[in-house]
Amino acid sequence: MPVFRTPSIFRFLAASVAVVLTLLASNSLFAQSGDAGASKLALRDGDRIALIGGTFIERTQYYGYFELAIQIANPDKKLAIRNLGWSGDEATAISRARFGDQKEGYNHLMKSVELVNPTVILLGYGTNEAFQGEGGLESFKANYTKLLDDLKKRTERIVLVTPPLMEKHPTPLPDPAQYNANVKLYQQAIEELAYDRGYQVLDLTNLTEASESVTAERLPKYLTSNGQHFTDVGYWYLSQRMADQLGFETSYQHDVKSGGEQTQTWQLPYPRSPVGEHPGRIVLQVEGLSPGEHTIGLNDYPKVAETAKQWSKSVQVPAQPLMDKTEELRQAILRKNQLFFDRFRPQNETYLYLFRKHEQGNNAVEIPQFDPLIEEQDKKIFELKQPVPVTVHID
Repeated sequence: MPVFRTPSIFRFLAASVAVVLTLLASNSLFAQSGDAGASKLALRDGDRIALIGGTFIERTQYYGYFELAIQIANPDKKLAIRNLGWSGDEATAISRARFGDQKEGYNHLMKSVELVNPTVILLGYGTNEAFQGEGGLESFKANYTKLLDDLKKRTERIVLVTPPLMEKHPTPLPDPAQYNANVKLYQQAIEELAYDRGYQVLDLTNLTEASESVTAERLPKYLTSNGQHFTDVGYWYLSQRMADQLGFETSYQHDVKSGGEQTQTWQLPYPRSPVGEHPGRIVLQVEGLSPGEHTIGLNDYPKVAETAKQWSKSVQVPAQPLMDKTEELRQAILRKNQLFFDRFRPQNETYLYLFRKHEQGNNAVEIPQFDPLIEEQDKKIFELKQPVPVTVHID
């Protein structure tokens, strides 16, 4: 029986055939992703997920790939994912202080958490603090402990995200070796905090270290623009592996008959690289076919003929409409993210809430009017992520 797998890998088993449909940059990269020993983050229908942290967390909202991977892997659950990231932030929430002090920044974070009312929290700090090196470690642990104690009042379902490593770029950018050594210290401290509290860890440190082995054959040489800020390709690459590490597999298996056609229901595929040559194609890897040439295709899209030997390696097969559905879902996620950002961080906040509210503070009543618009996008996201019928042709 052919097997189709997707990470999007769709794996089909047909009669004595195994077909693997993969959307990864390469099979070798897929082998690096995830942690086989990691526990799964068990999501429930109706969960509200807050992403809290600094720059890396904040910028996930501009690309949508991380939420996309989570939503695709949970088509049966209505999930409300809200990004509370803030560039340059630390566990003290100092970057959220606006015109006040650190205490005001911390209070702002707590009010933001109250706004989201999360049942699950992904917390990513340590990137900024790592610049302080070993000397700042005890202070970081104390600040993080206080934050965790306060967030625990909201939910026990907390995931700690370790900081990413800095990518090495040519001069004049600095050598990140010392900083990355510091990151490893903070990674260990975060893992110890998680262990003591029974929290899951999303090890972004190790994921970014593994990305250094990526070659230019499949991805650009650099996944960041300056060593620290990930590009769209960087977020595309990491997001799928982050989801994998949380237990949201982007690899699926289906059984089909060998020869002829069969219609099944598939989850949407994770997209190809945003800078790839064939964004409208998926990669099928077929094992167990009889010797000779075989023609394989999906739905009424163009079919591809290759030898069984080549199918066992991988073949790109047209599937533009499927990929278009995935992109439509991602665009809905981006729209929701923008609406929530405007709700959570309105640009004219000084006039709405702060020291100039006597001029235009009456407009603050309009900010909660974003809520039904955001909820409407949540409903659209749920509708768009539903599995779709796919007819597999194997000749």
